[in-house]
Amino acid sequence: MVERERQDPAGRVCPWCESADIRFVQRGYVGPTDEVDQYLVCGACNKTTYEIVAKTAREMRLGRYKPGDIYQDRTQNTRYTINRVLRAGQNEFLIYLKPLAERAGAVL
Repeated sequence: MVERERQDPAGRVCPWCESADIRFVQRGYVGPTDEVDQYLVCGACNKTTYEIVAKTAREMRLGRYKPGDIYQDRTQNTRYTINRVLRAGQNEFLIYLKPLAERAGAVL
């Protein structure tokens, strides 16, 4: 699998450590990538930050994802606010995420 990645000129920074050393991997089935999710990988803290995640209809029913809810990535120990849910096909939904950057000592 070949990742399509680029340094993002839009001035994006890692929401977890605020480093500008990020690598952008764009979602897509056509072209040099077959990634179903769109995300950033930080070179400083090595965290993956998702912007868009793809889910099947079954995953949507089980997860009950809806705008305004919290999406948790347990492998990276990160949390996101769900901004938008878009149906992208018969069996695919796209969940648009915004990181919830929690600093050390923050109270939940």
